[in-house]
Amino acid sequence: MTGIEYVWISAVLLFGVVGLVRTYPRELGVTTMCVAALLLVLQFGDKALAFLQRQFAEDFTWLISRRFEAGFLLVIFLTVIFISYQGITLRFKGTPPQGPVTPVLGFLVGLLNGYFISGTVWAYMHRYGYPFGLSDGEQLSKFALRLVKSMPPELFGARPAYLLGLLLLLLILSVWQ
Repeated sequence: MTGIEYVWISAVLLFGVVGLVRTYPRELGVTTMCVAALLLVLQFGDKALAFLQRQFAEDFTWLISRRFEAGFLLVIFLTVIFISYQGITLRFKGTPPQGPVTPVLGFLVGLLNGYFISGTVWAYMHRYGYPFGLSDGEQLSKFALRLVKSMPPELFGARPAYLLGLLLLLLILSVWQ
């Protein structure tokens, strides 16, 4: 394995620990926002980029750079994620059960959030050729190349209806007592 897999695994585990501390009702709210943010970027990100490039590329040539494209999509996604972790957030109703179930569920939902968040960042960095210089896409191991194909934008990009279904399910569960 090269370094990028270790960074990804470390980020997912870190989100798992955050889920352990925050408990799963709060983490499920973040999961809902992760799905919504990914759906937003997948459905409207390229359209917004194309609009900006059509309108302003003659005056601002940096708008057509791969760095801007990756940064634009990631800023939209990560802004929604940041907001979902701060302040008053979407929280699932109910009281977490006592015992070992609550920390285990919190950790697992945190791992899922880590997969959505760090996986989306990695997939967009890979798609745009690692434009920020943090890694070299040509030196990735075979494992990393297989792994990046299983990240959320790659899995759901061609099938956004699955994300929409998951989002609707999470929203229904959030209001159900």
